[in-house]
Amino acid sequence: MGKPILRESPACRGPSSRREFLGWGAGLALGTSLGAAVAAPARAFAASEAKGPVRGGTLIMVLAGDPPTVNPCITTGVPDVAVGSLVYEGLTRLDRNFEPQPNLAESWTVSPDNLRYTFKLVQAKWQDGHDFTSKDVAFSLLQVSAKYGAKFRAAAEHIKSIATPDDRTVVIDLKGPFGPFLFSLSLYTNAGILPEHVFAGSDVLTSPATLAEPVGTGPFMLKEWVRGDHLTLERNPGYWRPGQPYLDRIIFKEIADPDTRVLALKAGEIDYIDFYYFPVTHYRDVAGDKKLQTREGGVPEDHLIILNVRRKPFDNPKVRQALFTALDREYIKKVVYANLGEVAKSAIDTRLAWAYNPEVDLGKIYPFDPKHAAAMLDAEGLKAGAGGKRFDLHLVYDSTAEGNDRLSQVVQSMWAKIGVNVIFAGSPRNVELPQVFTDWNFDATLQAYTTSGDPALGISRLYVTSAIKKAPFVNCSGYSNSEVDRLFAAGANAAGLKDRAAAYKAVQVILARDLPVFPIWQTALIYAASAKLKGKWAWSTADSYWEDVWMSS
Repeated sequence: MGKPILRESPACRGPSSRREFLGWGAGLALGTSLGAAVAAPARAFAASEAKGPVRGGTLIMVLAGDPPTVNPCITTGVPDVAVGSLVYEGLTRLDRNFEPQPNLAESWTVSPDNLRYTFKLVQAKWQDGHDFTSKDVAFSLLQVSAKYGAKFRAAAEHIKSIATPDDRTVVIDLKGPFGPFLFSLSLYTNAGILPEHVFAGSDVLTSPATLAEPVGTGPFMLKEWVRGDHLTLERNPGYWRPGQPYLDRIIFKEIADPDTRVLALKAGEIDYIDFYYFPVTHYRDVAGDKKLQTREGGVPEDHLIILNVRRKPFDNPKVRQALFTALDREYIKKVVYANLGEVAKSAIDTRLAWAYNPEVDLGKIYPFDPKHAAAMLDAEGLKAGAGGKRFDLHLVYDSTAEGNDRLSQVVQSMWAKIGVNVIFAGSPRNVELPQVFTDWNFDATLQAYTTSGDPALGISRLYVTSAIKKAPFVNCSGYSNSEVDRLFAAGANAAGLKDRAAAYKAVQVILARDLPVFPIWQTALIYAASAKLKGKWAWSTADSYWEDVWMSS
């Protein structure tokens, strides 16, 4: 496999229209619950796909900017995973009901005590021609996912050993039962399988295969990356699933402005916008366009404000409670998120119904009341000065993420009414991420965290002490509470769902009191696409099944 061509975007911006993109792409190939509008496409899926898949064609989808990496094992960042998931794969993948299904593991057995998992692997090759083997699995899970994967952390803590008796067999022994273990072996949970022969002996975080030259087993291969403009992936001719993928190529077009993305979709310049990049304020306009389609789905995700509790006065839970009391989250839902989705009630998303504690409702515990919030700050000795100012708060956020600019302005206005001066620190994602997760240089930050479908995988990483590390999307607040650690561990380790739920319901009471993280909005997961896009797009986690997607004429 040749290395992808890497270029900086020229001043003329390269191919700017769909016609230019497709002509350029062909040359490269030769050279190398929201209503009927969302629900109807899903109901009509079988009928619309009845003619069967069409081979060939190019799909153009959106990114906001260059991904920091193309390695989905070391980050939960949306652009990194969007690109990396086309190249790398996991042992399992999740179906539309979020149940684990075979992937690089074609089958498995589980011992009666739930402590031993034996996997049989598919016969596949890496995109550089080397054989995929069980040693790649052991290396990836132990040396990469366990060390750098925020969503794999809980599973890694349960692994006792990994044996590789032959090239196509992997035996994983656990220290104790772990309910979501098979779920945890999907690429979605940072458990993608990497080639040992490429990564061994290198710094995984700075390896060329992490940053720009991925070598996977997946359906597509990165062929060219014009920095600041687009990435192109082409069909992997040696892909192990016969006859797939159907598409010739997938192009990621970088469009930083959310409104411009929708205009490009309506004009036919792009074909697909992931929920993360889709501005929900345009939902009704897109849903009413017969040339377009929308789907709702995906793993529940939450928009949050995370406080840096290492810093004063944010180390004081009473101050955090006052700041939360000054936020009108119902208003935020209406003006920032087009009245879609739901106001968050707890640290655990209500859509994880089995784990949510209905006795915890942050809106009732801390009803919006600016006057009371100001009195709470007074009681903590944070009196307003002559100009009404109490203290500054530096708010860090990804300026390219949909809604963040509007949310920051609304938060600034609300907190100004209680004498808190919000100083904006919005920047592109590749600047914002290290500022928050490596340098811890913030007072508060706007973030979106996926729940990963299970508190053990996607929520505990926000709060447990062991997740305080300089890595993306873990516990950047610095919050540490031994009882919270114990309860999250109990929820992960219990064999039965009832016992797991009991621990998670108890931890929500503590987190509602301590508030190191402000749950703001339960994301409306809306994907938008051309009506020509067929197959399993926006399926399950939206990061899998792209080999089973095609474009109709």
